[in-house]
Amino acid sequence: MNDNVALRNWLLAFAATAMAVVVCIAYVDRPIAEFFDRHLRHTATWAWLDRALAPLDLVVVAALLFLFGSGAFVISGHLLGSWTRAPLLCSWAAMWATAADIVLKRIFGRAWPDPTYIQNHLYGFRPLHGGPQWGSFPSGTAAISSAIASVLWIVMPRWRAIGALIVVLLCAAVVITNYHWVGDVIAGAFLGVSIGWMTVRLATKV
Repeated sequence: MNDNVALRNWLLAFAATAMAVVVCIAYVDRPIAEFFDRHLRHTATWAWLDRALAPLDLVVVAALLFLFGSGAFVISGHLLGSWTRAPLLCSWAAMWATAADIVLKRIFGRAWPDPTYIQNHLYGFRPLHGGPQWGSFPSGTAAISSAIASVLWIVMPRWRAIGALIVVLLCAAVVITNYHWVGDVIAGAFLGVSIGWMTVRLATKV
């Protein structure tokens, strides 16, 4: 794809994402959060989804350890096998998405669905004052999983369906359990896809 066309498409996607997030903030986020809190909280489904989200932390740790391990292997005078390309790209994308998520949460300072809104009835943004109850936007789960999936989409096409399905399931889970607003997930997915795409492109330009 021509670089100018790629940039134009990315900017159009960014604009569409921003519009979707604004619509969610105004009309979607709170009704959805209230619905799931009212109908699914303290159910077996809620508890199962909560447990199912835990392994994502291990994925981030594994990505970090893989990067350190690969780096140590290289500086010891060895060459990496060709099989490491995809895992390295996924690991770089995951770390980039993690860092971006931490920074953006602090910048936007959005209230969490639960407990900030559901229990304490506080809603909105506190820019540059993100904290324990004001770090919802964007969704790190969506960003990290989308970053990895988008890398796999490009370099390992046979994994496309599985990667996309995992992202959808994780995004649905964090909304259903009120870890994130719908708008958080949309923004996080866009961020992750952008990072994954850029990671692969950067690797080909060095």
